[in-house]
Amino acid sequence: MSKLDFVKFLRIISTEKFLIFIDQSLFALFNFGSIFVLSKLASVTVFSSFVLFQSNIFFLYIFCTFFLSSPVLVLFPKKWKDRETYLKVLFWTNILINLIFSTLLFYFLKKQGINVNYIYIYLIPMLMSLFELFKKYMFSSFKVDFKHAVVSSILLNSLFFLSVVYFKNELSLSTILTLYSLAYLLANLYLLIVFLFLRIVRLSFLFPTFKTEDQFIQILAHHFAYSKWIILGGIAFWGYTQGLFIYSKILGVSDLGIGKIRTIQNLLGIVNIFIVSVENFYTPFFSKFIAGKSDAEVHQLVKSIYIKHSLKVFGIIVLVFVFAIVFYQLLYYEKYGEAFLIILLFTLSQLVLFMLRPLIISLKSIEITQPFFLAHLISVLVMLSLGYFLISSYEYYGMAVTFVASNVVFTGLVIYFYWKKVLTAY
Repeated sequence: MSKLDFVKFLRIISTEKFLIFIDQSLFALFNFGSIFVLSKLASVTVFSSFVLFQSNIFFLYIFCTFFLSSPVLVLFPKKWKDRETYLKVLFWTNILINLIFSTLLFYFLKKQGINVNYIYIYLIPMLMSLFELFKKYMFSSFKVDFKHAVVSSILLNSLFFLSVVYFKNELSLSTILTLYSLAYLLANLYLLIVFLFLRIVRLSFLFPTFKTEDQFIQILAHHFAYSKWIILGGIAFWGYTQGLFIYSKILGVSDLGIGKIRTIQNLLGIVNIFIVSVENFYTPFFSKFIAGKSDAEVHQLVKSIYIKHSLKVFGIIVLVFVFAIVFYQLLYYEKYGEAFLIILLFTLSQLVLFMLRPLIISLKSIEITQPFFLAHLISVLVMLSLGYFLISSYEYYGMAVTFVASNVVFTGLVIYFYWKKVLTAY
């Protein structure tokens, strides 16, 4: 490599886009890797309990993320100039929301037979939501070097995976949740120290005192007005993805079955990394393109993307399918047994969702979001009704078919809304 090429390479890897990509990849690695490692190292019973615990607390995490964190990218640059007050309101609201709802989650977990210390039920979703809040603030304020986001994600991964491997022979549910909490705590503390050092916030940030009550209410009202449909859609999405495991446990699915389905779901979840990448690239592209364009022109763009990328999508799906089969046979077959049919069903489901992305992106770009809530809601109802019969009769095979059916229904409804809102408009 020549000196000129090396300098060019250094410039590329130091760009903000590249740093954001690296940070997102590290966070995806944490989510994928935690299931991957724990499903292998923990006992069937402990892993099943962790899956159910995670499914419950993800409800709270999704709510806080969609209400507090996600709107920051849009709302903070537009209106709120007092960055410390804005961040402080969201920081303490996150703590308060988690404090209130974690008490309810503690009760629901006990009803499901999962006995864990209350501190984990409060601390883990609160720290997860806070991590998202700090990151979104960094990406919208342009006051903090994005390399700090990457460092925080490296700390998160390093502490969790190294400690899990170190305690691999003692992985009780409490041990796993302790390591999970400490990893997020360290990552958040790093970002908070950076904010203090750069004078983004002061030490008074850590105390719940505010200049005016009106400002507190205005910030939260602004967030709710923007995110209400997104929140409802996110809760419904949680219902037929994470809520499926809670529902299955209630219907009597064994720990082995729950662990098996979550493991396979995680293996095929690699496709989500590609889906997120597609959305990150094409959403701004669509938003810029549609200005002053007719619905016919928007549809032509969608068609051109399908023509250009369909073979690539099929190629990715085939590779992921082979990866899932090979890794499952090598690492999980002895523990969970035969799974070819379930892997095939989940692969087809991921293919359908991947191919749906251009339609989803186009609807979001023309600011049509309510249909997604309706599609997610109907998918939840399908999960509850169809799942009652399938899961009760066929255990984890019923879980797999119910999950795929919910995704197929979601896909069909998005296609219908695209046809109604775009195709019939010209």
